[in-house]
Amino acid sequence: MRRGNAGRTVAVGVLAGAAAFAALPVPAQADTVARATVSASPAATGDLHRFVQQRPRWTECGHKELDKAGARCASIRVPLDYRDPQGRTLRIGFSRIKATDTRHRIGLMMHNSGGPGGPTLDMPLLDAPVMGKRLAARYDLIGMDPRGVGRSSPVHCGTSGHWLRSAGYDTAGFRAQSAYSAQLVEGCRRAYGKGVEHLRHFTTRNTARDMDLLRAVLGERKTSYYGISYGTYLGAVYAKMFPGRTDRLLLDSAVDPARWSVRTLRDAAGANEEFLDAWAKWTAHRDRTYGLGGTPAKVRATVEGIARQAAREPLRVGTYTADGQQVPMVLSMLMANDRDFARAARTVRVLHDAARGRPVEPNEELAEALGKPDKGTDNGTSLQMAILCGDREAPRDLSWYRRNIEKSRAEAPVFGPLFNAVTPCATWPAKPVEEPVLSGNEAPGLIVQATGDTRTSYANGQGLHRRMPHSRLITLKARVHGVYGLYPNRCVERQVNDYLRTGKLPARDTTCEKDKAAAGGGS
Repeated sequence: MRRGNAGRTVAVGVLAGAAAFAALPVPAQADTVARATVSASPAATGDLHRFVQQRPRWTECGHKELDKAGARCASIRVPLDYRDPQGRTLRIGFSRIKATDTRHRIGLMMHNSGGPGGPTLDMPLLDAPVMGKRLAARYDLIGMDPRGVGRSSPVHCGTSGHWLRSAGYDTAGFRAQSAYSAQLVEGCRRAYGKGVEHLRHFTTRNTARDMDLLRAVLGERKTSYYGISYGTYLGAVYAKMFPGRTDRLLLDSAVDPARWSVRTLRDAAGANEEFLDAWAKWTAHRDRTYGLGGTPAKVRATVEGIARQAAREPLRVGTYTADGQQVPMVLSMLMANDRDFARAARTVRVLHDAARGRPVEPNEELAEALGKPDKGTDNGTSLQMAILCGDREAPRDLSWYRRNIEKSRAEAPVFGPLFNAVTPCATWPAKPVEEPVLSGNEAPGLIVQATGDTRTSYANGQGLHRRMPHSRLITLKARVHGVYGLYPNRCVERQVNDYLRTGKLPARDTTCEKDKAAAGGGS
């Protein structure tokens, strides 16, 4: 999903979500990347010296908001395959807003906006408004587009839309969704060869290696890090692979490593249904405004009716169509922020009118969700498939997915068939090159998690907290995905900023209530 902030967009979310395999692990020495003056150690299969010695050539970013903020951009080369540093390379693009308070400079702060595979070049623009200028001025704020997206050697499979689609209500719906998933994978085969060999190296482990190489190129012993959603998994993997290399570690809307990746997806079904119930209750009190039902049950029945109608016959929304695979996905995009109840109600009203055969025009949300895919959509979808399938092998038996869908219907009638549907990994032509990182790490870190998170469930945040025994957990009582810098809350912001300023974690886990101005939601 995309969340607007300060006139730009930052990708936020797991739009997501296993079996044993023969791994070909990268030698442990290849995870030691450093500049000679910092600490140098070559990889067992080749020397990374030439990569560490790169000198970035800083230029304007060609990005209005970043340039206005004083950012400069550059790129470095990294190995496509760290087992073969002499082989093919990738370009990694990144931005830097340099610390202006050099006397009190803390160091680097790297970022990741989620996705997986979300562009992150402009994510440092989140920081100053919520950190305050004085604190932000003490960091070099780094926005690195992960390998495969944006300015970092983007991948393209020629996809026709996002891979997350609902399996619907019957056998025909399941077959259509699984066929669509397989079709997207076939596009990657056509683009990158039968074994998608190039795409096998677009993984979380390799993105972590790229981060550490960039840290070394910039001449730093450690880096602080701020990751949202999937970015929390990347941060946890980095801290696991490179112990002692992290300073402040801020993990917002977290993924439990043990649940990555298909299980993370499945966790989202129940959280989305709970959000739908809360929104239906709010909307029922405003039936005169939205006309979606005078009780929560009637509002929910309206929503389920829209989805079923789309499954029978695609809805016409202006020049767009929305079928039974797409409508639940669109609804899930609306179930993200309890401050946006009114916006969700207006969008559902458009879909409701379309389901009744009335001529309608799409609002901004529907135009974005249903619009013709462009290169950016293809890039994001292609990279998400590569990362999800390259990190961890998923079940390949389609009946496994069908059983989970049927089990989910009672408690998650709208979103169960969406988040339990067949993933591209079921037909992905290559097994992961390395074993997944399923455990935590010993790094101290601060985890921020909302109780009603619809992308990475609250249980995921609790799970990561357990796997990082030196961490602290800030719980926000709200229904939102992405908190710090995205969802105003003085309690969260005060504790996070204290940590970023001092490096000291809160003395204990804490719980924050919603700010009074946002307590009612729906504004």
